[in-house]
Amino acid sequence: MFFIQIRNILFVVLCVCAFVFAQDKVNPAEMQGELQTRADLLQALKTGDMAKVDSALLVLSNEKIPESAIDSLEILQVNLIRGRYDLAVPQLANIFMKAGQKVRFSFANDSLFEYLRNETRFAAEYNDRPGDLDQRERLLKLKKYLTDAAQANMKQEYRDLASILVDLNPYYHFFDKEFWINLGGPSKRTLGMDSMANIVANRVESWVDFHQEMDTVAAKPMLERMRAFCANYPESEYSAWLGEKLGDIESSQEAYKRFRNYYIDKLYTGGLGFEAFIGNSWTYVIGVPIQFSWLIITPSYIGGKSSSSYRLDDGSMISDEGLDGFFVTVGFDVYENKWLKFQPFVGGIKFYTTGLQAEFRFWMSKTVGSEFHDAAYLSLKFRYMGIYHTAKTVTASEEDFEKGTSEEKEWCNRFLLGIGIHFW
Repeated sequence: MFFIQIRNILFVVLCVCAFVFAQDKVNPAEMQGELQTRADLLQALKTGDMAKVDSALLVLSNEKIPESAIDSLEILQVNLIRGRYDLAVPQLANIFMKAGQKVRFSFANDSLFEYLRNETRFAAEYNDRPGDLDQRERLLKLKKYLTDAAQANMKQEYRDLASILVDLNPYYHFFDKEFWINLGGPSKRTLGMDSMANIVANRVESWVDFHQEMDTVAAKPMLERMRAFCANYPESEYSAWLGEKLGDIESSQEAYKRFRNYYIDKLYTGGLGFEAFIGNSWTYVIGVPIQFSWLIITPSYIGGKSSSSYRLDDGSMISDEGLDGFFVTVGFDVYENKWLKFQPFVGGIKFYTTGLQAEFRFWMSKTVGSEFHDAAYLSLKFRYMGIYHTAKTVTASEEDFEKGTSEEKEWCNRFLLGIGIHFW
């Protein structure tokens, strides 16, 4: 019974929401006057007629449905282009403060939208260049605007706020109209045929991509400026938000450091690799190390001088046994850090061996994989192997068959250098 009541309540709420949103629908056919005003605004921006710019902004901002004719992002872009930082700085801060909230985008996909998008470039993603370069250039574009704003002729509170927003911008991600217009598949169909005129979606999200480099050095003075702003302007409408954001950034910094130092949690754990060595006496070794916690099992193959045999005058046969064949070692991860690893081991099958292996990791994945939390590294390796093996096999002649076959064993040393790739 309780669940039926909950279901009925949710149904009523959804019906109310549907009715409310239906009343806020924009009909593009009824917006021809606003479309012409947007064209006039574009022309005024290009000719530098600030009076006409202000007049057009006033008309477009007085719509019955807020932001339907021109949205807050477009107004911000206009003010940045005009150099009106006394308006642009608080507008940008207000947009940041609405991160994660659904807002309305203006109805028109017109020349004004394209002009503002291409002129400012900071609030859109472009496919005319690599993604990392695109992001860096967008950040630099807004940084240029805000650096100019911090030196502009406006009240000190806004100049201080601009100096904070410069470094705060990388912690946010903008979506402009182009992103939602180009959504494919079910998402686009859900928005409807007139989706361009009725996009209600996130404009900004709090966003940090740990896979990309974060300037943790720049974050420290930014946090100090945020603390100073809250202390100097306790009555400011932005102080409470900055105080809350300060804690979020400190948490992000700590999470970023843990993410980038992922190897700490992987030391003495496990993984799979491939390694190859070459050493004295033309010996070579290839192996596949498999690690479980501190235990390392490495199936390997050793090669070098091949076996040979010859017969003596008395008819007996002597075979010089070469070091070639499969063997397995069991090692122990006795010491490991980001760069170094030491492993004593013992092993055998065809022969017995013991020794020590050291490795230096000269390259490591900067971050772990998103899905399987995997990473890889390359390492230079040094290995010492003491090998106790059969050096000669003597087979008696047919006349002296009672002596049978005897083996001569010896101890040899091998020093090897190698390289390996490991996944952990």
